[in-house]
Amino acid sequence: MKGFVIPLAGVIFVILLATTIQSVDADHVEEFGQGIFKDEFSANFTPTKDTKWIMHLQVEIRNAQNQLVTLTETVYGYHIPHEITDYAFDEMLGKKEIVTIDNIKYEKSTYSGKPPMEELISEYNRPIHFNGNWQLKLCAVIAGHDYVCIPVFHANTAFLPLEISDVVTTHWTILRDLN
Repeated sequence: MKGFVIPLAGVIFVILLATTIQSVDADHVEEFGQGIFKDEFSANFTPTKDTKWIMHLQVEIRNAQNQLVTLTETVYGYHIPHEITDYAFDEMLGKKEIVTIDNIKYEKSTYSGKPPMEELISEYNRPIHFNGNWQLKLCAVIAGHDYVCIPVFHANTAFLPLEISDVVTTHWTILRDLN
């Protein structure tokens, strides 16, 4: 009986391992790179230009005394070309309004947040850090994956100086074409 248990446990382990890898890897092998993830470490981004998405980001940095250090903005960004982006827009960005720009109807949402400074500064022990990479993340359990935080919308600005005591506020305005 002992000789049967060890091989049986090995077979069960291999089956469990194979089925787990298959479900986690399923998104990564969708055709034409249209899945959520480009590889196991990064999301699959595409520019918002000429898509149903229009994005505007304004980044405000204030020092510990609440004095304005810098203010920058961008109108270009990236999104994940997947239905998860629509889900994030519908579920996490709150109240929407319909606006018309150049005879095109859009659904508009705004979001302001204060990203944690620990996510914005580098690991190196320096008095001043720089960041120009801004993300609007969806944190959830996604089919075939554990609880993850995915940057559904992503934008770049000029690199901005950050000190640990600074307060960063991001103001996102995102439009989705309804036509």
